[in-house]
Amino acid sequence: MDATGPMSTVLVVDDSPDNIRLLGNILVRDYRVLFATGGREAMESALTNLPDLVLLDVMMPEIDGFSVCAWLRGQEATRGIPVILVTAMNDIEAETRGFDAGAVDFLNKPVNPAAVRARVAAHLALKRQRDDLERANAQLQEEIRQRKRLEAQLREQAEFDALTGLPNRKLFHDRLQQAVLMGERRQRNFALLFVDLDRFKWVNDTLGHDAGDVLLVEVAKRLKGVVRKSDTVARLGGDEFTIILSDILHESMAELVARKVLEQLSTPFILKSQEVAISGSVGISLYPTDGGTPHELSRNADSAMYLAKQSGRNAYHFFSEEIDRQAHRRLTLEGEMRLAFQKDEFFIDYQPKVRLTTGCLTGLEALVRWDHPREGVLFPKQFIPLAEGTGMITEVGAWVLRTACSDAVCWIEEGFANLKLAVNLSSLQFRDGEKLVQMVEETLNETGFPARNLELEITESMMLGNTEQASTTLNRLRELGISIAMDDFGTGFSSLALLKSLPIQVIKIDRSFVRDLSPDGRNSAFTSAILSMARQLGLDVVVEGVESDQQIQILKEQGGDEVQGFFFSPPLGKDSFLDLLHGRLPLGGSDMHILPV
Repeated sequence: MDATGPMSTVLVVDDSPDNIRLLGNILVRDYRVLFATGGREAMESALTNLPDLVLLDVMMPEIDGFSVCAWLRGQEATRGIPVILVTAMNDIEAETRGFDAGAVDFLNKPVNPAAVRARVAAHLALKRQRDDLERANAQLQEEIRQRKRLEAQLREQAEFDALTGLPNRKLFHDRLQQAVLMGERRQRNFALLFVDLDRFKWVNDTLGHDAGDVLLVEVAKRLKGVVRKSDTVARLGGDEFTIILSDILHESMAELVARKVLEQLSTPFILKSQEVAISGSVGISLYPTDGGTPHELSRNADSAMYLAKQSGRNAYHFFSEEIDRQAHRRLTLEGEMRLAFQKDEFFIDYQPKVRLTTGCLTGLEALVRWDHPREGVLFPKQFIPLAEGTGMITEVGAWVLRTACSDAVCWIEEGFANLKLAVNLSSLQFRDGEKLVQMVEETLNETGFPARNLELEITESMMLGNTEQASTTLNRLRELGISIAMDDFGTGFSSLALLKSLPIQVIKIDRSFVRDLSPDGRNSAFTSAILSMARQLGLDVVVEGVESDQQIQILKEQGGDEVQGFFFSPPLGKDSFLDLLHGRLPLGGSDMHILPV
């Protein structure tokens, strides 16, 4: 056993049995000794047993020691084995040949036992040191490779979106900064596109988040397919994507890409073995026209995208000064809206609903207003989208319902017990059905307003793609005794299907079909068809936007019954509506009067 480690193996090669015996006797006490009597046998034994050191005789028949040594150095498995040549050739030429062949040392015959032991021990110690160094180096190289792989993974995680493989928000901002620097240096123009998916939440809610993830991956592929390799497509998060179009010669290039993006997004996707149609909204800002910094370009592209979404979706818009003014106004209003409750700036007007056949005032619709200190009275279309965008719609909607119910309780106490109060719901309120039902129930309990007198108005767009959940929520509201009305009927795409599957009691014909109502017009045929269908389905119908005697006469002839509009009365404040109920205010230009309700 070697004092410095486990027993080493020494291969002794010599064609003389006496020499083999002599060397074996010298080494056998400290090493495991193998023997070979010729060059070919030595090469086979070395490959098979991989000794730690070889004592190799130079002068052998067939293959001499120089050739065997050179062969061992040429093999991957044996090139690291130290070879000591044992020879009676005591000359410089022999040593030179031996070192050229790869030998590490020489022993002269007749051998000196002490020299043999010393030389073998020294070269085995050197080999162990070399092996240890190589192992340490290999381990270090592996650690370096692992560290590089880890750094690459961390860099990828830090810079690339894990789901789509696209650059993430951080890398996008880096590349946008580089685009600005290159634009300044080379006087090159580029475009920034903000892309937002329409109906993505619907996919998540109806098909599940796994389907939503598949959709995002497919969207990423399609977006990459419409740009050049030099451009950047990134995912900022959620369903928000960006595109940096480098080196554009004209804004028409950006417009072309935006159209291709919308075309790709409007092509149906296959999710869970079914076709799903979505769309997108695209905002475009141009460098340097629309901004000279990444922040300005991003803000302006986002503003343009917001306008595209507000204007009906599946559209693109370039940034403009007008958009900038609108965006600034929107941000200002959003901030002021948060203080509006504290300042008591919201109020409610009530528009009467009248039954044509009896002349009775049957109900009213609650319409929220914002008495803005600088811009005057703002109507729902001017601030409800902002409330939805900031999440304040939940607070606004709850306030409207609570205030309207409290006001209506006062009118009940005045003797008008059968008035039907209609309150509009927002699509965002409707998304959390459990929370909505709880809020309505708590409001009825707190105010004491009868559930049978409450009518909640929904729109077709709130139901699309979420019919099962919508039906569950509406049925729970119906169980409370509340009526459900579908507002803006006829402006959507699946009215009949919704009427069949949802617990609807009332439909409201949108004012757009009443505005040009004439005896021979298409709108007249439309309202007649709706009224006829409603009678067969046992539904009540409210016609909105009635403003003239001609409209009244046509609706009477068609069997229309309940109407509302400026012909009878504009929306009135709480006190004025009470005056109307008591007959202190007339019903506008009509010849009707308030009858007991």
